[in-house]
Amino acid sequence: MPLGALTVMIGANAAGKSNAIEALRLLSWLAQGHKLSTIRYGGYEPVVRGRIEDLFHRGSDDFSLGCLSDDEDWHRLSLRIGWRDGDLHIQQETVDQLGGRVPLYLLDRPSVGMSTDAGVAYNNFAKGGTKPHVTVSDQMAVFTQLDSPARFEAGHRKAQEVIPVVARRYQRLLSDIVFLDPVPARMREYSFTNDRRLRGDGSHLSSVLHHLWGTDSQAHDEPVRSQREEMLAFIQSLPEQEITGLAFLTGPRGEVMVQLQETFGGLCRWVDASLLSDGTLRVLAIAAAMLSAPQGSLVVIEEIDNGVHPSRAHHLLERLRTLAQQRQLRVLLSTHNPALLDALPDAAVPDVVFCYRDPADGASRLVRLSDVPDVPELLVQGPLGRLMSTGILDRFIKQHPGPETRRQQARAWLASLRLSGEEVRL
Repeated sequence: MPLGALTVMIGANAAGKSNAIEALRLLSWLAQGHKLSTIRYGGYEPVVRGRIEDLFHRGSDDFSLGCLSDDEDWHRLSLRIGWRDGDLHIQQETVDQLGGRVPLYLLDRPSVGMSTDAGVAYNNFAKGGTKPHVTVSDQMAVFTQLDSPARFEAGHRKAQEVIPVVARRYQRLLSDIVFLDPVPARMREYSFTNDRRLRGDGSHLSSVLHHLWGTDSQAHDEPVRSQREEMLAFIQSLPEQEITGLAFLTGPRGEVMVQLQETFGGLCRWVDASLLSDGTLRVLAIAAAMLSAPQGSLVVIEEIDNGVHPSRAHHLLERLRTLAQQRQLRVLLSTHNPALLDALPDAAVPDVVFCYRDPADGASRLVRLSDVPDVPELLVQGPLGRLMSTGILDRFIKQHPGPETRRQQARAWLASLRLSGEEVRL
């Protein structure tokens, strides 16, 4: 799944969009140092849906995950997770770089039987010879276990310097991913001011906004001044009424609830979160996620258009794009809404990812529009949203032959004419 600065993932129901996001969620969860043995217990925010054995496609007993970063070196992570005797195990994991001969490390001695001990060969940056090994647990991502120089032999100075830095880089890169699929009912409650992490369902919204909004004494200082401006810009043009400010109700134990000041028909009033519309709460959650995400991280927002009027889609996307550029964020959105696709900035259209089920084997496929053969031929037929709603996009991607296929068809046609004895003139 290629990711641009603003990537919109589209596709029919059951095409596989949630599977792709779930794979990202699993990578992020592993980067936080969790053990595979605890995945079945779920918790407040379950990592995967259904039973653990349902992770595997069509009766197979392993699957692979990985990512490519934009770093200059050691930019490819891949791992394979397998199912053995009712438990999950990491069977293989490596970090390497395209064109490189020796990986940074490679789990090449998987555990056997009831054991969870695995052997990892690491790069000692010496020519030739067998690479040294360290023992790790196959219940955790290997890169979460190689972040200390003490893991490597004392004489391997470069390994001690390089491998922990790369390991921590992947930990930060993946654990910082923010996932958001807001549930308005969870955002209408008070939250404690020390809860500054927005949960995936939007819980803790009021306390996160309280932290971002700051105090009146900080209102003219950075970053509070910019954060206040961005929050208001996100929500001001979405509802019909004018939003002019935020404030917070405070409970006896330090809990807070956000209020919006709205003006409608010449009347001004304060409305707290318990009375705000679903759409307004969702937009507040999106603003909170974008402003609280670590700079340079990936923000994943599912079904972003839920509760947002189609006429407001362009403004919402424009605010997302602007804030993503300012904070160097990458944003991945999923949607079914044609109006939102029609509101996409022209620069974001090539990065749209279409998700569909392969007619031959039923597996989900992800294809970026810019990688589709003859995509200009598709886009001249109308706005992207209309192409999706009329089924033209789906048929074009699944059935349209690429240039190479057309050349092969032309050669086959010419060959058939020659065999039939007809004269061929070009």
